[in-house]
Amino acid sequence: MPNLRTPKKKTKHFSIRDFYDKRDRILIIRKTGGLGDILMHRMIFEDIKLLNPNLQVDFACPTKYHEAVRDHPFVDKVLDWQKVNKDEYVVYYDTTNACGRHEIAMAPYSKKHRADIWAGHCGLKLTRHNMHIHLESSYVESAQKRLNDERTASTAIALCPISAMIVKNLTTEQQLGVVSELHEMNCHVYALHDKPLPELSKAGVPVWNDLSIRQWMGAIDVADYVITVDSASFHYAGGVGKPLAGIFTFADGKTYGRYFKFELIQIHRDTHEGWCGPCYYWPSCSKSKKSPKPCLTEITVDDIMKGVRRMMGV
Repeated sequence: MPNLRTPKKKTKHFSIRDFYDKRDRILIIRKTGGLGDILMHRMIFEDIKLLNPNLQVDFACPTKYHEAVRDHPFVDKVLDWQKVNKDEYVVYYDTTNACGRHEIAMAPYSKKHRADIWAGHCGLKLTRHNMHIHLESSYVESAQKRLNDERTASTAIALCPISAMIVKNLTTEQQLGVVSELHEMNCHVYALHDKPLPELSKAGVPVWNDLSIRQWMGAIDVADYVITVDSASFHYAGGVGKPLAGIFTFADGKTYGRYFKFELIQIHRDTHEGWCGPCYYWPSCSKSKKSPKPCLTEITVDDIMKGVRRMMGV
């Protein structure tokens, strides 16, 4: 008969001196990305500080993402999660798996923004959702110079068609169709990704794929408008208040964009009678076993452009 008893958790032992020295230090740990999740984490730190302005709030995440949070005014230290010494803190909170557990458990009706899920995991209810992004002017000036050297029209649109998850990526036909429409509207389009996008380059679209995180931030800052799939670009553009159109598939754009002003482009059960999504769990899609899924492929170029025109007010 197996032993079904829950193993007892080990309790840290602190001396009174240890507790006194460490009581005002809090650690938040995120062991993975992606970049969008790291940016959304920026929403939680102000409320932690509001509990006690004297708290030292440290954030440990993969070093590749440190550029995305090092400017946060309510984060005292950005640390490498693999090297941080958790014994230096009376308490720490690991947010790594909190959202995945919550969204799958609540699917297909997960209504909490990820920042609120992480805050709840730490026993906190957010009252503010400000990312507090403070990008150095040098990155904006460099991006503006590059844009001015390339631009073919006065209105500049940053197109971000690729996500870290392949099932969220616009198809080549969608990308080229949107670019063709935007060029017809006399807009200058440039694409942002960390790898070359040959099909867009052939269509005359400059592809900025050689950027650091803060250079990428600057590239979004100089756009007049941003069109993006569910990706870090969506969260950054929303966080800095850029005119924004967000294209969503299996995750709920209304939830992910709750604290942004933007135009949602999505086949959504709230607006499309009889539609099953967003479901949050694309591998078990009831409509197709193939990829990409219908929540992407049934979005037409016309659907995207209607949202873009609403964003632009034309």
